Amino acid sequence: MAMDKKGWKVWNNLTFKTQGYRKNFDLATENDSIVTLYNGTISELRLSEKIPPIVVGEYGFSVWHLSLGKALKANLNKLIRAHSMENIYDELITLIENKKFEIDKYDKIVFIHGLVIHPDYRKIGVTEEFIESIYRDFYGDNVGIIALVKPIQDNVIDADFYFRHKTVPVRNNLTEIDLVPAVEYYSLADFMGKTDTEINEYKLYSVAQKCGFERINSSHLFIFSPEKIVERMMEKQQLVQSTDN
Repeated sequence: MAMDKKGWKVWNNLTFKTQGYRKNFDLATENDSIVTLYNGTISELRLSEKIPPIVVGEYGFSVWHLSLGKALKANLNKLIRAHSMENIYDELITLIENKKFEIDKYDKIVFIHGLVIHPDYRKIGVTEEFIESIYRDFYGDNVGIIALVKPIQDNVIDADFYFRHKTVPVRNNLTEIDLVPAVEYYSLADFMGKTDTEINEYKLYSVAQKCGFERINSSHLFIFSPEKIVERMMEKQQLVQSTDN
């Protein structure tokens, strides 16, 4: 595995802070209590410099406990349709209806809705580290991990959220925090001028494939296979051991 010193230093200091939101009773739709929503922040610790952590990126995903849904005799198709206003589920419905995806063979599915990364961190393996964190926490027998891989300029929901509503807390010191618009912090406006959909998608698909994802039919949904991430984890471990020796 080819790694520059900056990449290794960043990985060694990354933290993933994830918050989950779940109710034991249905909230808006029948059986939506089988869905747990998560969002989180990726930060780089800077303890050696004695300065506060810096935000590297943000992510959102949900976990659908399908085996519980089956036990409760939930109508999964109806539940998915209730979420169809979100891109990831809208495309999922099409795949299921066209018999391109068998949802019934999974006990649990993790749906990765989105990931944004600060421009200084986009090409040094932060995405791979994020996927590794998802793998460590959730992957197992009969568990699927599906990611929506779609350019933000073509994703109306995410674009609206990050361009109009989201801010990023930037800590100047231990007591002062500035709230910076996410569109500015993540340089998202730069993407809006890139209108060649084929090229935009190709770049994202290449990153997804490096993380072990394969495209499902012709959709923007990619399903995870663990081999590449496990291989990467083993190589990292070997590097640590060789350094210790």
